[in-house]
Amino acid sequence: MEFGIIFLFGVLSFGYPASKILHPKILHPLVRVQNSHIQGNVPSQFNKVLKRDLLAYFQDLDKQVVTVEYELLRKNPTQVGVASPKYYLWVKTYGQKGLIDEGAVKVAAVEKIRFIVVNYLAIADLKKSPENINRIFPLPVSDKIRARLK
Repeated sequence: MEFGIIFLFGVLSFGYPASKILHPKILHPLVRVQNSHIQGNVPSQFNKVLKRDLLAYFQDLDKQVVTVEYELLRKNPTQVGVASPKYYLWVKTYGQKGLIDEGAVKVAAVEKIRFIVVNYLAIADLKKSPENINRIFPLPVSDKIRARLK
């Protein structure tokens, strides 16, 4: 029963808080399961691990030494079903000559030890194909991304 509720919540929530769409009697067990899954996957040294893994991803992508800055587009993770908790970021990468690129990133927290970049859309890709934003990011996050494209 709980899996069905979690799945239903994930499908229907579109990134909105559970408290706005679920009855309080359903919310309590759902939040308990959701929180345990988040706690079981998000590293305790959140910033350190996230920065390390973003750096590794973008250095491999850009084939050069880079530095990375990020900003959370949503403070709390999105948890759908039994999938890994997802965080949404705006990332800027810098090389020796300055800004290389920036864009929207979705990462998954895995087993309290790492983050995996699930999707990265550079700002040029976002402007070229804005329809991809809603395919990858929840609506409230998509709105924040669109605001950065203006």
